Amino acid sequence: MKKVLFLFNSGAINLRHVLMQAFSQKGLSVSVGLPKKEMSIWQNRLPTVNFVPFNAFSGTSVGLLNNLKTLLHIHSLLKREKPDIVFLGNAKPNIYGGLVSRWLKIKNIYGLVSGLGYAFIEQPGIKRAFTKRICMCLYQLSFKGFTHVFFQNQDDRIFFMQHKLVDDTCSSVVNGTGIDLQAFTPQPFPEVLTFFMAARLIEEKGVFYYVEAAQQLKKKYPKIRFVLAGNIDTNPSAITEEQLKRCANIIEYVGYCTHMAEQMRQSSVFVYPSYYREGVPRALLEALACGRPVITTDNVGCKETVMDDENGFKVQPRSTEALLTAMEKIIRQPELLYPMGLASRKLAEKKFDIHTVNAAIFQAVQNTCS
Repeated sequence: MKKVLFLFNSGAINLRHVLMQAFSQKGLSVSVGLPKKEMSIWQNRLPTVNFVPFNAFSGTSVGLLNNLKTLLHIHSLLKREKPDIVFLGNAKPNIYGGLVSRWLKIKNIYGLVSGLGYAFIEQPGIKRAFTKRICMCLYQLSFKGFTHVFFQNQDDRIFFMQHKLVDDTCSSVVNGTGIDLQAFTPQPFPEVLTFFMAARLIEEKGVFYYVEAAQQLKKKYPKIRFVLAGNIDTNPSAITEEQLKRCANIIEYVGYCTHMAEQMRQSSVFVYPSYYREGVPRALLEALACGRPVITTDNVGCKETVMDDENGFKVQPRSTEALLTAMEKIIRQPELLYPMGLASRKLAEKKFDIHTVNAAIFQAVQNTCS
C-alpha cells in the first residue's frame, strides 16, 4: 500500500478533506500534516486518515529565520513519515515542501496551485516586482522535481508554462476545489432582493467597490439589502473594523460565515468583484450550487464561474460603475433571478461537482505515479 502525505496551509483541510478521503477510499495510506489544535476535530470526521502534528504553515511571517524553521520542520516530517507520494497545496507548501522533497529524492511529488495571490497582482512598484520575481525563481527551483502540477484555471497554467516553470506534459487544470452538490442545494429566493458578498476582507477582493456600488444603489432603492461576510484580516490591505462601522447604515456586516448554505438561502444574488489573482473562489462555487445568480469580475479564476447573461454578469475589475450597472440590471429585471439561478446550478452540476474534480486528480496521480 502506497503512503501519501498531504501538506497544505493551515485551514485548507476544510476545502480538501473530501480529496483526502477519496485517496483513502482508493486504497492509499493517507497522512495529513495538521496543527495539533485541529487534529482532534478531524480525527473523528476522517477515521481512515492518519493525522501527524505539523504547524510550520500556520504563521504569516516570511522572515529568514521563520523560513529556515519551516524547511527544517518539513525535512523532519518527511524523514519520519517516509511517504511514497507527497501532495502539496498553496504557495508555501508547494515551494518549501517541493524543495525538501527534491532534496530527499522523493520520486512522486504533486502540487496544487490554487491561485497565485498577492504577489502576482499586476500593480506598479519595485517592491511588488521584486517579490514576484523571487516567487517565480522559487517556484522554478521547486517545480523541477514535481511529477505533476494541478492548476485551478487555464490562465495560471499558461502563465507558468510561458515562464518555463512547468510544461504541458506534467501539468493540467482541474475545476477549482469542486463543490458538494448535496450540501449546497437550490433554495427559494427571499422576498426582499438581497445582494451578498463573502470574501477575505482585503482591498483586492473588491470590497470597497461593493460598498461604493451599494451606497449609490441604496439611495435609489432603499428597500434593497446589501450583506457582507468575512473575517477581519491581518493583511496590509485589510479592511478595518472602523471602515466597516462607517458603512453600517448601508451594508449589513455579518462577520465570518460558518453556514454559507444558510446565508445563501437568505440572499438573491452573489457579488464577488475581486481583482485578486484567484484560483477559482470557493464562495463562487457555493453560490452556483445554491442556484444564485453571480456578478463577478472578468478576472483570472472568477470568469470561469459565469456564462455572461446566462447565470450572471462579468464586469470590468476595479470599476464601481460596471459593478453598479450589473447590479441594477437585476434590480430592474427581477424576473432574471429564477432562470439565472437555474443556470448557475446546472453549471455547478456540469463542471464543479467535487467528486468529478477529485476523480480527475486521482486519475492523474494514478497515471503518473511510479
